[in-house]
Amino acid sequence: MLIFAKDLKVKDPHHSWEDRDPDLKAYMDYQRKLFPYTIVRAGLDLAYKELDDILKYIDHEYQPPPDSNRKEFPADIPAWVRQRFPWASVFLKMEDLHSALVVLIRGMDSFRTEERINAYHLAVLYDAIHNIVQVYNRLLETNPNSARDIRLSNDVPVHFDDFINNYFPHLDFMILSKPDYPHTRHMARNREIEEAIKSHMADGDAPLTALEKTAGPFGVDGATLALLRRDDLQPEILELDSKTQDASTYEHLSRPMPDDSPYAGLSVLEAEYSKNFDLTCQAGAPLGR
Repeated sequence: MLIFAKDLKVKDPHHSWEDRDPDLKAYMDYQRKLFPYTIVRAGLDLAYKELDDILKYIDHEYQPPPDSNRKEFPADIPAWVRQRFPWASVFLKMEDLHSALVVLIRGMDSFRTEERINAYHLAVLYDAIHNIVQVYNRLLETNPNSARDIRLSNDVPVHFDDFINNYFPHLDFMILSKPDYPHTRHMARNREIEEAIKSHMADGDAPLTALEKTAGPFGVDGATLALLRRDDLQPEILELDSKTQDASTYEHLSRPMPDDSPYAGLSVLEAEYSKNFDLTCQAGAPLGR
């Protein structure tokens, strides 16, 4: 199973303070209607099917393969890849993107091991999840019966920005780039990293040197550095860091918040939901209503 910021397998998350606050309860009710594992897996399945169809089309000398159910193929394939995978295609060629999808699907299907993902994987997952959420939310409006075939939630639209805030560990692949969504939780970290890079550059460092000097203090790993530098892809970097399933992987989320925290009395997991809920309040009406 792929390791995210929260365990995808957890159902019906609860919050100690939701009975005090109707809006927080509505937010948690919304979370309980989501199927996080399915959101990720369905996104990977759709991305793989689409890309596999295109690669077979190319291999078939740009003619529809006889076993394909796809009715139309793009006239401009590079443009199609950029549109469907706007982040991943910056860092990965089409064939490497296909390989990454295979690796990630296998990782999702491995219930006896845990697979740690890196920035390359996160870029692929981000695009895949975004695509399936768009499809699902559109079907909920236009064809609810078809939406139930995908079943990403209990009949509520999936809020992409909130899902990324809750389940992605970081968005380091977006460092020095402009996101398409607020992703406020993650962008706060990215802005700090970018300011540190600018500070080093103001002291005379070249951009790549400034990036490498910034990496250590912020825990930016080697795979992320390779991605941001646009290094030639080494095949092993797309492999998952696998280990035997360990009950302690998400143990830190059950620890209590410090007494001097605004979220004292909550677990780390509950505090994470609170922080993301606060962002929905700033943006307007809470989710679930």
